[in-house]
Amino acid sequence: MKGPYRFSVAENQFYVLGDGDPGHLKNRTITAAGNNGLAAGAKDHAVAIAGISAGTAVISFGLSPTRLDPDESQPWEDIAEFDYTSTTETAHLTACMGPDEETEDMEVYDVDLAFAGPGDYHMRFHARCRGINPDGVQEDSEPIAEHYLLPVWPATA
Repeated sequence: MKGPYRFSVAENQFYVLGDGDPGHLKNRTITAAGNNGLAAGAKDHAVAIAGISAGTAVISFGLSPTRLDPDESQPWEDIAEFDYTSTTETAHLTACMGPDEETEDMEVYDVDLAFAGPGDYHMRFHARCRGINPDGVQEDSEPIAEHYLLPVWPATA
């Protein structure tokens, strides 16, 4: 397990992107994420919908060469599974408006989610407390409410 890490949320969303930032593809995936209310993936990008519109949230990653069972250690309120295809050597969490170096764990943006290289991956996104401050701003002076877990493994596992 890697994390937990603090990271930025802006415009109710955050991403997993491969090298080259295919920003032109983001809008297509946000529609798919809206269908399940949480997250969706595609080629070189995935998007997650947060509860807060802006501020800091917490995320942990589970990276494994074999399939991971759903996490039952926390009372997760929402879970979405999806496929992610990496055509590049790496994939990283990306903040919509960029990271805030004063309030975040910058190493969160260095975790390589395409750890087995180019290929197909399966992701299971867990979320809790997205409904505490819907569309609000998470102030740095308040305890962080939203927590996420993203287990990732090669689709061939």
